[in-house]
Amino acid sequence: MSKHKSSILTAGLLASALFAASPALMAADSFGNYGEGPRGNQRDMTEMCDNMRDGKGPFNREERRAQMAERHEAMAERLKLNDEQREIWNEIREERRQQHDKRMEQMQKKMKKRCDKWK
Repeated sequence: MSKHKSSILTAGLLASALFAASPALMAADSFGNYGEGPRGNQRDMTEMCDNMRDGKGPFNREERRAQMAERHEAMAERLKLNDEQREIWNEIREERRQQHDKRMEQMQKKMKKRCDKWK
């Protein structure tokens, strides 16, 4: 076999191997279905709206606030903060919580609009 023929054959094999391993082949049908692709863990809209109305899952504010308070206290213990530092730490936390609540109110309004359309 001549060098020219072997080069063409090698280039063809290399190109087909690269194309076969390409994510373009695997991503052909990944955007249409909820069970697959980059949004695969996204729930059904009706289930999400039901959870929002019932306050279950990520919409359960009390449970999430309790978890956040535990993490906050654990971090303060690890940092070994004194009383003055802990006061400042709690003020910062309260400011962040207020900002978060403000954002969450906006998100709740958007979710309610979506869920009302989805009925």
